[in-house]
Amino acid sequence: TASLWDAWWAAGGAALSLGDLERDAGNVAAAEHHYRIGAVQYRRAPRSARTVGGRVRCLEELGDVLLAQGRPWDAYRVFQEGADAAGVDPARPAGEADGPVFVTREDLRWTSHLATAAQAAGRRRLAVEHYEAVLAGCERRRDVAGQILCWQGLAHLAEADMAWPEAAHALTNASTLYSSLPDPEAHTGEWVACLRELGRVCKTLGRRDEQIRAFKLAVRIEQIGAAPGSETMAGDEHRDH
Repeated sequence: TASLWDAWWAAGGAALSLGDLERDAGNVAAAEHHYRIGAVQYRRAPRSARTVGGRVRCLEELGDVLLAQGRPWDAYRVFQEGADAAGVDPARPAGEADGPVFVTREDLRWTSHLATAAQAAGRRRLAVEHYEAVLAGCERRRDVAGQILCWQGLAHLAEADMAWPEAAHALTNASTLYSSLPDPEAHTGEWVACLRELGRVCKTLGRRDEQIRAFKLAVRIEQIGAAPGSETMAGDEHRDH
């Protein structure tokens, strides 16, 4: 009945709010309990944008508190359930009736959750595979923004393991893709940050020439971005490579 459905939806919302309160108070075990209850209650309610959104939020928060408790494999399974509930599909088809379909930030957010949990569980290869699967799809669709985010995700995984050569490789690929964006000028801050991070990694590796090149290019792009008529930015980037 409608009243029962409303009760399930209200119970899910109450559990989610209690979970947030316990999480903010540092009581992660209690937060876990409430988020689990919330996810179940939302699942019982009729499917709607409201109930799906509530369930997805409960599962996302539940995964985070499981990670905080040192239970990464449990978190990984919860994040899988959350990604399924959210309907994200990092391996989207190359094209559909209404044209090409690009990977969404929602897809990449859940990919990041799964990769983080897998790495915390000591399964770095699995973590990398999550990004590589999305990256392959982005390359097929020529989704440059998606490729950049995937390479940056791979860089962060490598940095967390102090795998500096892999981090440098990923950041180099990410930084060289910015000039291929339709509007690189709109991403000046991100581009500069990527180059500075690459410079820091090269410094750690003792690659002085590459470090200097990355920092110089970051300064140049920053200057071009701040100047009027920065439409030459895409062409300028290639002069340092």
